[in-house]
Amino acid sequence: MKKFLTVLTAGAMGLSLAACSSQPAPSASETSGTKTSASETSGTKTSASETSGTKTSATGERVTLAKENDAISLDSSYATDGMSFEMIAASVEGLETMDKDGNAVPGIAESYELSDDGLTYTFHLRDANWDNGTPVTANDFVFAWNYTAANPKAEYAYLFTADGACVENAEAIVYDGETDKKLGIKAVDDKTFEVKLSTKCPYFLSLMTFPVFYPINQEFFEAQGDNYGLTADNLLANGPYKLTQWTKGSSLSFDKNESYWDAENVKVAGIDVNIVPEASTSALSFENGQTDFTKLNSTLVDKYKDSPSYTTYLEGYLWYLQYNLNNEYLKNENLRKAIATVIDRTDLCDNVLKDGSIAIGGFVPEAFAAGPDGKDYTDGAKKFYEEVGDDGLKAAEEYWNKAKEELGVDSISLRLLYEPSDPAKPAAEFIQSEIQKLPGLTIEMVSQEKENRIELQKARDFDIVLTRWGPDYADPTTYLNLMVTGNSYNYGDYSSPEYDAMIQDAANAATPEERWELLHKAEELLMEDSPVVGIFQVGGASLVNQKVTGIEAHSFGVPYIYKNLAKTE
Repeated sequence: MKKFLTVLTAGAMGLSLAACSSQPAPSASETSGTKTSASETSGTKTSASETSGTKTSATGERVTLAKENDAISLDSSYATDGMSFEMIAASVEGLETMDKDGNAVPGIAESYELSDDGLTYTFHLRDANWDNGTPVTANDFVFAWNYTAANPKAEYAYLFTADGACVENAEAIVYDGETDKKLGIKAVDDKTFEVKLSTKCPYFLSLMTFPVFYPINQEFFEAQGDNYGLTADNLLANGPYKLTQWTKGSSLSFDKNESYWDAENVKVAGIDVNIVPEASTSALSFENGQTDFTKLNSTLVDKYKDSPSYTTYLEGYLWYLQYNLNNEYLKNENLRKAIATVIDRTDLCDNVLKDGSIAIGGFVPEAFAAGPDGKDYTDGAKKFYEEVGDDGLKAAEEYWNKAKEELGVDSISLRLLYEPSDPAKPAAEFIQSEIQKLPGLTIEMVSQEKENRIELQKARDFDIVLTRWGPDYADPTTYLNLMVTGNSYNYGDYSSPEYDAMIQDAANAATPEERWELLHKAEELLMEDSPVVGIFQVGGASLVNQKVTGIEAHSFGVPYIYKNLAKTE
């Protein structure tokens, strides 16, 4: 099944990302036919202590993080969730990495050249080793990319195609399963990796920071067999830290990787990650000095909001409801709109979550994608499902009465699938109470841990699911493409030829301005059909030890980068 049915042409994507990405795309004068060194692209090397203005300790300090969910997979070919991306990026580095502002900066590739036609990248790898002493070579990238693109179980393989990095022959391999094709990549020699594109891709370097493009050592991988990525012993590191222990569902520990090419600028001895589903438990651990970072849930915000350790920011994650259109009742548009309308998102965010989350009724969140005019995508987008209080209930009742008449029923019972961690649990409970304000509409709660929740979605074993998506890149299509016919994340099996055509038209738009207008129209159509509906965009209310700097949060791609962690004495 095609990921996006090839609805994006890379020319249009390149046009949009050059104009819209929060990560500046390199201009032709900066890259075309020229060699770009690390010092030229990132400026002078700056250590964590220099950027934070404080004296840091490199003599054994460790940083302890509390996370609500465990990683699902540490195999960069298979990982699909933010926590897995974080943990992989802590120990493995790709051609590029991200700075604190989300810009692509040199990683394993110390420099690159871009051909005059913009279709060939030639990366020059620095002297770097895996933590077993084996050199990182161009073949590590060749093997990883070929393996992932040809593997039908690798969900993020779509990023090699015109729906992502535009690598030559990727569509034929990923979407059509053509085994006689090879990606347009090669190891010119051990330190030179060449990538040929099918069309220009100005945001290509930013994508290189994403884990699916990371290297894998072929010899080590094959020696592990089916055990690769399952334990600390089955992984190799070439990044700032190496995984030393992974107790599933409990904790992960990373030590500073002395083999890392930039080890002298890694300022802490290691990272300890504790999996703590209950924020109250991790907050108490923070108070006791045993934890350096934890996110807070809604019940704790009032307690800590005046603390000097309290911080909040708006994340890119969108929590939304997805309807299973295979359900005989949910095929009814008025029923879907009744449910979408009755939920008072403002009340949810202000009085339940209270963590900086904001109400979102559409399907594209705020503050991560700027348009050709420099303004946020949502500034020019229509607002959806903004009714609150009695107005929302009245409008929802009208939809509900129409649905009952059309379906010939007086009552309906539906299951709501969700995961029992924050913020999903309190949000789901609030959503249940709101929906059941409609007489005769009953919601049965189905609580499943995240991994099980995802498997149930894949199996279409749900009626309604409260799920989330984090943007892979800084463009609205990272959300809007999810609902194209055949998308592997379109778990509710929504299909609209009109919507598909709109996304295709946007991809083929002649100008960035035309494309932006078409994307706004596509979102309007999607919300009119309402196979999905936004509920809230996540606020990152957190407690951070004031002695710790360098926890770098990002609204797309890898959620957190930890290379620049520092902890004062």
